[in-house]
Amino acid sequence: MDYTDIQQDSGRYLQEYVQSLENLPSEIKYHWAELQNRNDVAKNLERRMHMNQHDLDKLHKQWFHPEQEKKDKVLRNEPVLIKRIQRDYDKLEDLAAERIELVEGVDRHLNRLGHDLEQVDEPGGSSTSRSSMPGRYSRMHKKSIYAEDDDILDDAALYEPPPIKQPTRKRKERDENENEPLYCYCRQVSYGEMVACDGEHCPYEWFHMDCVGLDAPPKGAWYCDDCLAELHRRSPPAARKSSTSGHAHKKLKRKKDSLTPS
Repeated sequence: MDYTDIQQDSGRYLQEYVQSLENLPSEIKYHWAELQNRNDVAKNLERRMHMNQHDLDKLHKQWFHPEQEKKDKVLRNEPVLIKRIQRDYDKLEDLAAERIELVEGVDRHLNRLGHDLEQVDEPGGSSTSRSSMPGRYSRMHKKSIYAEDDDILDDAALYEPPPIKQPTRKRKERDENENEPLYCYCRQVSYGEMVACDGEHCPYEWFHMDCVGLDAPPKGAWYCDDCLAELHRRSPPAARKSSTSGHAHKKLKRKKDSLTPS
C-alpha cells in the first residue's frame, strides 16, 4: 500500500469518526435526562423518608402514655413505619448505583472516543489528522459534557433508548404509588412542600402547604383546622375565648392583607 492509499484510508476513517461524534450530543443529552429523572425520584424518596421518620418519632412518644391503648398502637404501627423507611432507603441505594452507572457509561464512551482519536495519529497517517481532529473533539467533548451550547443540543436528534423494561418500570411505579399513604384534606400522596400537624390524633398528619394556604413553613407548633377546633373544645371557656379571638384576628389580618391592592 503506497502513501496515497494510506492517505485515502485515513481520510475515510476520519470521515466515519466525525460522523460517530455527531451522535455524541444526543447521547449525552439522554444520559443527562436519565440522571435528572433519578435525582427527582431520590428527592421525593428523601422527603417521604423524612415524613415517615417524623411520624415514627411521634409514635414513640406515645409509648410513655399510661393508657395501654397507646402502647398497643405503637406496637401495631411501628413495624409498618420502619418497613416503609427501610424500603425507601433501599430504593435510594439502587438509584445511587444507577446514577453512578450512567456517569461511568458516559465516561467509558468518551474514553473510547479519545483512544480511537489517538489511533489516527499513527506513522504514515496524514499530517492534517493531528491538527484538525483534536480541536473538534475537544470542543464537542466539552459542549456535550457540560451542556453549555444549547444550539448543538437543540439541533441534535434525541436519542431514543430501546424500550425494553419501560412498561415493567411504569407498572411497578404505579403499583407503588397506589400503596403510598394519603395525606392532607385532598387525600393525595406526598408531593411538594408539606407541613406536619402537631395534633396528637390528627387523621391527616401532613398537609400540602397550598391546601392550607401557607406560603412558608410555620414557626413553632402548627395545627390544622380540625385539631385546632378540637383543642378549643377541650380548653377552658376563658382560654377558649382568648384563643378564638386571637385566631380570628389572625384570619382577619390574613384576609385584609390579601385584599390590600399591590
